[in-house]
Amino acid sequence: MPIDLHSHTTVSDGALSPAELVILARDRGLSVLAITDHDATDAIETAKRAAPSGLEILAGAELTVHVANREAHILAYGIDHQAPALRAALAELALRREERAREIVNRLVGLGIEVAFTDVLAASGGGTIARPHVARALVDRGHASSLDEAFRRWLGRHGPAFVPKQALPPRVAFDLVKAAGGVSALAHPGTFRRDDLIPVLVEAGLEGLEVRHTEHSAARTRHYEALARDLALLPTGGSDFHGTPGHRSRLGVPVVPDAWAEALVARIHTPR
Repeated sequence: MPIDLHSHTTVSDGALSPAELVILARDRGLSVLAITDHDATDAIETAKRAAPSGLEILAGAELTVHVANREAHILAYGIDHQAPALRAALAELALRREERAREIVNRLVGLGIEVAFTDVLAASGGGTIARPHVARALVDRGHASSLDEAFRRWLGRHGPAFVPKQALPPRVAFDLVKAAGGVSALAHPGTFRRDDLIPVLVEAGLEGLEVRHTEHSAARTRHYEALARDLALLPTGGSDFHGTPGHRSRLGVPVVPDAWAEALVARIHTPR
């Protein structure tokens, strides 16, 4: 049955609430759904309560780390989302995200753009704040016609309002995930574009690699499957579903082999 190991809700930058995402997963016939909101686990309990029989919700998160001055995203799978150390770290990251958004708004205002932090809060719906919420605020205020335009003009890495995200050191992130009973995997390595840094992450404690992803071509998928094998990493995959306009992900696509999910779950339940 279909499996998706990478999805987002309104708790971070997704368009669907946890309950709505679970309903969509049911309609798509999924058997396993990992909810991996950015630096947040607040969707997990609601999703588990809403999940119908036959749909397993795998508790997860997508953490940001910095390696060699570059941002990488780490998927945490099978975590105890109530683990005190993890919750404390996520609370600190949420605070840093808010500070970053305030600084982005300040820079936008300095550029003569009328936008307020309250607009960003409204766009976030009370969830973890991310740059797409600033982009949504700009669209809602009429400063951009789309999220893509907002990123191109102001919020992208080379944009005039860009502010780097605070992130965890890789080993700290991996230790937090492991202490919470989880397994870590590098998200969408094809967009990370630094294969040379993957062994560095492995040395720090990385255990898996997201081989199949919406943004990976067939050639990239084959490449990362071979790399996962060479580095003894668990292969994973997921849609990176957001459900937002312009995001081309589709829940349950690409197909993730049952064997990959079974190996991941087995690793989660193996004492380490």
